[in-house]
Amino acid sequence: MPRSAIREIMSLAAKKQHVIHLEVGEPDAPTPPHIIESAARAAREGWTGYAPNAGLPALRQAVARRVSGRWATQVAESRVVITTGAIGGLYSALMAVLDPADEVLIPDPGWPNYEAIAHLAGARPVRYGLAAARGFLPDMAEIRRLTTPRTKALLLNTPANPTGAVFPGEVMRALIEHARATGLYVVSDEVYEDMVFEGAHVSAGSLDAADRVFVVSGASKSFAMTGWRLGWLVCPEPLAAVATALQEPVTSCASTITQKAGEAALAGGDECVRAFCARFRRRRDMVVELLGASGLLACVPAGAFYALVDIARTGLDSLTFCKRLLEETSVAAVPGITFGPASDRYVRIAFTASDEDLRTGVTRLMQYVQRT
Repeated sequence: MPRSAIREIMSLAAKKQHVIHLEVGEPDAPTPPHIIESAARAAREGWTGYAPNAGLPALRQAVARRVSGRWATQVAESRVVITTGAIGGLYSALMAVLDPADEVLIPDPGWPNYEAIAHLAGARPVRYGLAAARGFLPDMAEIRRLTTPRTKALLLNTPANPTGAVFPGEVMRALIEHARATGLYVVSDEVYEDMVFEGAHVSAGSLDAADRVFVVSGASKSFAMTGWRLGWLVCPEPLAAVATALQEPVTSCASTITQKAGEAALAGGDECVRAFCARFRRRRDMVVELLGASGLLACVPAGAFYALVDIARTGLDSLTFCKRLLEETSVAAVPGITFGPASDRYVRIAFTASDEDLRTGVTRLMQYVQRT
C-alpha cells in the first residue's frame, strides 16, 4: 500500500502554529444552511436507521435526473448506487471489474488512492503519463501502447487532481473509442465536475458507452460536504447489482441522514455551486497572476481547485522540499511524489485557503524556490 505524503504533511502541519494551509483539498466554506437544516429535520423525523445498500430511492432518482439532464440521455435509477463518499464509488467500480493479476491504467500524476485500490484488488496499476507540455492531457499513442491483454480498466479523472486539467470532448471521445475497441471498462472520476473555469466538462457517461463506463461523483466538492461522506456511482446496467452488493461488506450503506441531506442539495439548485466555482476561479486567477512571470506554474488550471508548481530548479525531491518549506516558511503544500513517480518535480497547492492566506502562501513558496 503506498503511503500518502498528503497525510504526512498534514500531520507535520498540525504540530505547528500559524501555518498557511495550501495542502487541504476541500472547500473552505461551511455546508449551505438549507442542507444542514434538511439533515436535522430528517433526524427528528426518524431517518436514523439503515438505508438500502444501493441508497434511498428518492436520492437515486435525483441523481438519475441530474445525470440524465447533463448527459442528454436517459439514465435509469437502477444504474445509480449511492456510496460513502466518491472514494466509495471508485472502490466499488474498480472492485466490480478487477481480478487479481489484471492491469488497470491510472494517471501519473493522479490521486494516490487509485493505486491503493488497485493493490487492494490484487491488480497491477500501470501508469500513463500526463505531461505539462501536453496540458496534462493523455497521449493516445501511449494509452494504446500500454494496453495489453491483461488490461481490464482505464481510470480517468477530469477535472483533474492535481493538475487542474479538463479533458476536451475530442480527448474523451478518443479514450471511449479505445475502450470500445479493446473491451476495457472505463472508470471516470468526475467529482470536480462543477469546478470548471475554462472550456466545458464532458462526462464519459455522455458518450454512448453505457455498457462499459462507470462515472463517479458526489456532493463533497460541489456542495462543500466533504465530511458528510456522500458519493454516487453510475454503473453499466449489468454491473449495478455487483456494485450494490459490494456496499454490504464494506460500509453497508451511506449514512441515511447524509442521504437526506443529499436530496436537499440536489433539489436546492446550483446557486451555491456557482458561487463556490466563482470563488475558486478568482483564486485561480490570483495564483496565475502571482506565478505567471516566474515560470513556476506548470500549467494554467482549467478546473478543480489545484495547481502544480515546478520546483525542479531547487534540486530537491518534492517531499524534502515540502518539509523544509513548512519548517522554514510555515506554508504547507503537497509533495508531487504522492501523485506518481513522474511528479516529483512538482508540489501541489490548493485554492482552498482565504484570499489573504493564498496570496501570502504562494508568495512565500515562490520566494523560497527562487532562493533555494
